[in-house]
Amino acid sequence: MNSPLLPHKLKSLLGCLALCLALVSCHTDQEEEPLMPAGPLETQFSLVDSIKVDPSFQNSYADAFATLNGKTYKVESQNKVEAYFVEGNNQVLLFFRETSSQVNRPWVSFTFKDRTVGQLPATFSAKDASLVCVEDGQSFADGSAAQSPGCSRVLGGTVTLQYDKATDAVSGSIANLKLSLEYFVPEYSFPNREGNVLRTSGSSRNLSISFMNVTRRK
Repeated sequence: MNSPLLPHKLKSLLGCLALCLALVSCHTDQEEEPLMPAGPLETQFSLVDSIKVDPSFQNSYADAFATLNGKTYKVESQNKVEAYFVEGNNQVLLFFRETSSQVNRPWVSFTFKDRTVGQLPATFSAKDASLVCVEDGQSFADGSAAQSPGCSRVLGGTVTLQYDKATDAVSGSIANLKLSLEYFVPEYSFPNREGNVLRTSGSSRNLSISFMNVTRRK
């Protein structure tokens, strides 16, 4: 007597099963794939500070002209860089600090606004202020430190970036980044009265960094 209801029950059962499978499928699609462990951080770092004192300062800053003009300061290291990126508030910060010395530590950072880490540009000019804010600084042996007041004056350089979603890591290079400079690291003591002279004379910091597996700072 109940046999006429069987097709209806079967149809309802199949419909319920299909709905359950669809919900499971949607739930699976929405789940993020677990991150693969990133490889070890690898870096190559090169810095050259070129000091210039314009001849117009030869009389007013005779000591600076005699002792600093033409000087260079160099740092080269492998796998001696602290590096990480931070994402939040609709911007991405990429940070590098050279750590081979216990005291004289240069750093540089790149802040990208209105984007996520997955939207970082592949290759760009570091001079493009509409895309990136470059900041830099230096700690010194006397315990003092210098930091650019806002975005640095970038004179040149090319940056290449690649984001690996599977490991949540950034790799790439910073080639020939040239920044205006107002101190000579080995002889710096705070405050440095010659800073404006060095900057206006064309003293510069030249940085090149290659890096692999820069991970997110928690």
